[in-house]
Amino acid sequence: MYNNLEHPDITAALRTGYPANHKEPRPPICPVCGRECETVYRMGRYGEIVGCDNCIVECDAWDAPECAAEDE
Repeated sequence: MYNNLEHPDITAALRTGYPANHKEPRPPICPVCGRECETVYRMGRYGEIVGCDNCIVECDAWDAPECAAEDE
């Protein structure tokens, strides 16, 4: 009779990677710069988003003058 008992969306997702409506998922957008991103950074554990992998530049703290310890 019927060999395929899965929902049509599951069958389509297994076959194509997307559900039956064939709409590709929209990529996340950074709320700071507005560009597509993969990673966002928050201030603190649950704080507000301060940027993404596009708008934040990583630098070595030893080279940043703002991070220099004050001499006693």
